[in-house]
Amino acid sequence: MRRRDLVAGLLGGIAVALAMLMSISAPFHAVSVAAEARDVEVNAALIREIQFMLSRLGIDPGPIDGIAGQQTLRAVGKFQAQSGLPAGDLVSGGKISAAFLERLRSEASHAILGGEKRAGGGPEPQASPSPVAVTPPQPTAPAPDPFAACTFNPGDFRIGATEYTPDKFLQVGFDGSTARAVASLTTRLDEARQIAGSIGGSALGEVQRQARILAYFSCRLKIEQGSDKKK
Repeated sequence: MRRRDLVAGLLGGIAVALAMLMSISAPFHAVSVAAEARDVEVNAALIREIQFMLSRLGIDPGPIDGIAGQQTLRAVGKFQAQSGLPAGDLVSGGKISAAFLERLRSEASHAILGGEKRAGGGPEPQASPSPVAVTPPQPTAPAPDPFAACTFNPGDFRIGATEYTPDKFLQVGFDGSTARAVASLTTRLDEARQIAGSIGGSALGEVQRQARILAYFSCRLKIEQGSDKKK
């Protein structure tokens, strides 16, 4: 599995998350006893959905690739322990508790609509006091950023618990190709907008985040193409 599946899988997960919001209309405590009792068959699509929801809760499942690897299994076990749910294996072709899915979907929907939750549910860290200012040695001036005119929000490049820079995001997801990133992001954004159009409200935040990422890489692509013409 290539490393760019991490980002590409997350982009595909936008449509999954928005569709998921349409199907969740009540909190976990209102789930019927019959729904909790049945098991659900596990396939690659369900594993991708589970991976995406875990990442939205700040529990890193590894690549969103539809494969129940060790990192995904550890993330599932962590969520089950935090939620007081019985431990259960996630195996493609096997069964998973419906109560686990209902709880995970409820938690993820609240994270998407009301802001991402911190992994472990702990309090926000307190800001440390500012240290006494000390004049450091003058460093060597860094090379000018050719894409300084392209602004971005660092928070838009957060995947699960990992903060990516735009350059790392491009390398991991698209082999460093800005043109490939723009083409893929455009397609994914169009799909997500069609789903978000019927939901509206806070669900549009995910679409807006992807639109900002696309705008940033579109700006970079114009600069790159302009540089090529000058050569």
